[in-house]
Parts: sequence; C-alpha cells; structure tokens
Amino acid sequence: MVKIKVDLKDRGYDIIIGTDILNDLGKTIEEQKLGTDIFIITDPLVNDLYGSQLKKSLSGKIKIFEVPVGEKNKNLKEASQLWDKLVKSLAHRDSLIISLGGGVIGDLAGFVAATYMRGVSYIQVPTTLLAQVDASIGGKTAVNHAKCKNMIGCFYQPKMVYIDVKTLTTLPAREIRTGLAEIVKYGVIEDSIFFKFLEENAHHLTTKAFENKDTMLAALKLWQTIVVESAKIKARIVEKDEREADLRMVLNYGHTIGHAIESLTSYKEYNHGEAVSIGMVAAAKISNRIGVLEECVVERISKLLEKMGLPVEIKAINASKIVKALIMDKKVYDGKIKFVLPDRLGKVIIKNDVPLNIVTSVLKEMGAK
Repeated sequence: MVKIKVDLKDRGYDIIIGTDILNDLGKTIEEQKLGTDIFIITDPLVNDLYGSQLKKSLSGKIKIFEVPVGEKNKNLKEASQLWDKLVKSLAHRDSLIISLGGGVIGDLAGFVAATYMRGVSYIQVPTTLLAQVDASIGGKTAVNHAKCKNMIGCFYQPKMVYIDVKTLTTLPAREIRTGLAEIVKYGVIEDSIFFKFLEENAHHLTTKAFENKDTMLAALKLWQTIVVESAKIKARIVEKDEREADLRMVLNYGHTIGHAIESLTSYKEYNHGEAVSIGMVAAAKISNRIGVLEECVVERISKLLEKMGLPVEIKAINASKIVKALIMDKKVYDGKIKFVLPDRLGKVIIKNDVPLNIVTSVLKEMGAK
C-alpha cells in the first residue's frame, strides 16, 4: 500500500493506493473518525460489482444511492434527486458521502457533497483507471450544462482518495484505454522519463493479462506503479495551484479541444479519454505549427496514443463548429482561448494568442470537415 499526501494545509488529504484493499476502507474510516452515517453514491454496474463488498466493510447507518450510467446523467436533475434522497434520509453535516465509481460519479457525488448543507465530508473511491489517475484527485466537482462539459461546479476537496487497483480487472478494454490518455498526458506535461516508460511498456497495458490468474498479479503490479506515478504528478501540481489560477492549467493539455469534441458529439461518439487523445495530438500539431515543438515529438506522442488503441484523427465533425465550441470553454479569458501546448516532452507552455486559422487548419488536417 502506498500513501501520497496532498498538502493543502487544512484541506489536505491522503491518496491511498493498493491492490485488493477495498475491504479495509471501513477500518480506515473508523481510524480517521470520518463518520458512521454514510451514503454511498454509485451507478448500477459498479454497485453490482462492489456495492455489497464496500457496505460490508463499513459500520453504522449505510445507504446506497444509484445514478444511471453515463456522462449524460452528470447533470443538475440527478444532483437534485440526490439532494432529495439525502433530505429524506435525514443526512446532516456530520454525514459522510462515498463516491464509488468512475469520473462521472466522482464529479457528481463531489458536487452534491459540496452543496448539500453548504458542504459535507466525502471520500473518493474511484473504480476506473481514468478516475484513479485524474478525476478523483484535486477536488474538482461539477455537472454538465447542455452546451458545455463541467460548466457548473466548484472546487471541494475530499477527505481521502482510496484507490484499489484490483478494480481495474473488471473494466472493459475501452475504459482502460480512456484512462491511458490521461496517463500519457502526465508524461508530456511533467515527466519525460515516465513518458519513455510508457513507450517501453505500452504493449503490456491491455486487459489481456487480467484474463489469466498467472499473469494478473504481475499486471496489477505494473498498473499500481503507473497509478502511483500519475497520482504523484497530479498531487504535486494541485498542491502548487489548488484552484487552477496558473500552474494547474497545464493539466488541461488536450482538454480544450477534447471537451469541444465531447460536447459536439453529445458525449456519445467519443468517451473522455478518446476525445482528450485527439486534443493532445491537435495541441502538439498546433505547437509545431507555431514553431515551438519539434516534429519528431509530435510523432512520438501520436504513435504512443495509437499504440494504446486511442484515436488520433477526427471523424465527421465540422472544424468551424469545434472552434465555435472552444470559445464557450471555461479556459477562455478576455475572449482569448488558452491552449496548453507541449514545448518538449516533460514541459508545456500556455498560449492565448494562437491564430484561429492555424487551429482550423490543424483540425482539418486531422480529418475534421
């Protein structure tokens, strides 16, 4: 088991990472005196897999609330229904919310925790790779608006992030791939050695090893290493810039165009990691076009993402619509779109003066209409 401290003074917390540790969460909650009036927010699929296991580890009054599966359900309607359930269950300020699931559940449960009675304690228990390495860490909570992803939300830190890497063994291959996009991001923005490690191990980063008991333990050891390194990188960045005033914006590498693609396809054509993969390649190409990034690095980023089974081209989306969607992004300031662009592997820069004709040209080069 590995413990990573997110040092945010009185809002600080631990990220606990291990393999086959879900049964120990209740003991950890008791030790930290986080509450005995506990509400688990999850979805039906995750509940079937881990709901009863988690519930058995806990003591006190326990209730499980389900939210339908999918990004489209991360909205104010579902948040309102959860508030209603908490009120009917007499949840109070000493209650504890546990988010059990992927990024959608984590964002929604965190938002509900942040807003119910002006804030109750919550714990993130991410069960997808994407949530384990990214969404569960940093205190971003949100719901989607019909016009833009994550438009309504706030920063609200959890009391703990508790990661059992063994939950990865029940994920479909596509869910593993979507998490890999965020992992590649960390190599590009912060750690070139980690990027090279991913290049060298890309052929192992599939679900095939989970199909055989003899290979599963070795695979989980590799996955735990990757989750730990990713969490360390994100924790360091969050510590330096909790509310995304400056440095933390580097975590948006690939997300500016990625979010636009997700929104324009109503979160159905591409999942988050797939859209971010396209966005990372687009940002690398833009960086090359303005004379910052070498072509060979663009190729390395693109090839690694392709090797992991992620898309690097855009299909059936109008380039002008993507650019229009960019203007609605939360990262627009004074009418200027902020792009996170690779300078070299392990370092990125933030530019707000990228000519839109270059953006459009790159999008069309990647297949946009």
